[in-house]
Amino acid sequence: MSPTDRTLRALDTADLAEAAGLAVRLKGAVGGVTPGKEFFTAHGPEGVRKVRAAGQAVFLDLKYHDIPATVAGAVRAAAGRETVRA
Repeated sequence: MSPTDRTLRALDTADLAEAAGLAVRLKGAVGGVTPGKEFFTAHGPEGVRKVRAAGQAVFLDLKYHDIPATVAGAVRAAAGRETVRA
């Protein structure tokens, strides 16, 4: 297994087009991608399927006991609001 195969790239965005585009551009450069909580909360399993369609392996880590800014972003995505304070 090469170092590239062991490398995952975080998709730290709730924007579906941006995440899917990044997954396409990174194909072959990383072993897979990991959509964040904000992304999954905004798009759910269908969003993950769209990222996976780029041919990338996907690691989904959905714990919500995490970095406060990450949790706030996921709550913001769930609420459809721009401002949530952690």
